[in-house]
Amino acid sequence: MCVGFVVGALICACDTDTQNSDTAGRVDIGDGHHLYLDCRGTGSPTVVLQSGFGNAGDIWSSSESDSLAVHPALAESTRVCAYDRPGSLVTTTVRDGVVVDAEEPTPGRSDEVAMPRDPAEVVDELHDLLESAGETGPYVLVGHSMGGPLQALFAATYPSDVAGLVLVDAPMPVLRDSVTPEQWELMAHPQLTPGSYPEGYIAETYSMDELFDEIEGGPPLPPVPVVALVRGVNEPLPDHLPAGMSAADLEALHDAEPRAQAAFVAGLPDAELITVPGTTHYLQTQRPDAVIDAVNRVLSRDDGQT
Repeated sequence: MCVGFVVGALICACDTDTQNSDTAGRVDIGDGHHLYLDCRGTGSPTVVLQSGFGNAGDIWSSSESDSLAVHPALAESTRVCAYDRPGSLVTTTVRDGVVVDAEEPTPGRSDEVAMPRDPAEVVDELHDLLESAGETGPYVLVGHSMGGPLQALFAATYPSDVAGLVLVDAPMPVLRDSVTPEQWELMAHPQLTPGSYPEGYIAETYSMDELFDEIEGGPPLPPVPVVALVRGVNEPLPDHLPAGMSAADLEALHDAEPRAQAAFVAGLPDAELITVPGTTHYLQTQRPDAVIDAVNRVLSRDDGQT
């Protein structure tokens, strides 16, 4: 279920032995602040899944195809973790043992925090979560949509903890220079649509300008393998456009995103861009096999460097 632009769990006392077992629950990362983490499988390097804006970690267990979903599929061969960013929404449920779309989104399983958030704080928080849970690097970072630049910022911030990067239809900084300032402003401050989440819940809010500024103003990415997956077709235009946005604006943004991703990849020493035919923005649920293959490509290239 798309919740982008448009509960409780047991608290687990995690230690280094958790890498030998499947663990899912709320982890205390300090000062009584808890984040929900779901880690499965064994092996190294550990794959860390970062969802797009609005989505909790459950989205990686959803598949719209005959292929097994990304999270359980990767867990068959290595360690893989997904988590709920504060303010995100759980959009799936389990019915008869199968992960399906929920009738209504529910609050994410991590503690709520004040919004909007500094992206650098989100990166540090994820690093603290993995460390508190006993999940050791180096990690292969996978990020969908806004989760892509967040993972890029993580890689630049903690280069020694990163073995590779997979971007899944992720907007990158050059995008804001690829459209008019007015068009960029239409997507620069993503917020969940009022009414799409429970009343009183503190839904996540970000400034994409702040995120892109932190990437461009920080250290370069480490020299690790990178695979960027790009959708094959644009999303259909919605019946009701967001306030202030025209069809031409939305088409311009859609057309600029793949070019921006290609430009980002072109500036890296060990990166490739792969267009996945027939997919729209939610690549990881439409073609989980493409994401799994991208992770395996990074893993094989990382093995060749060690």
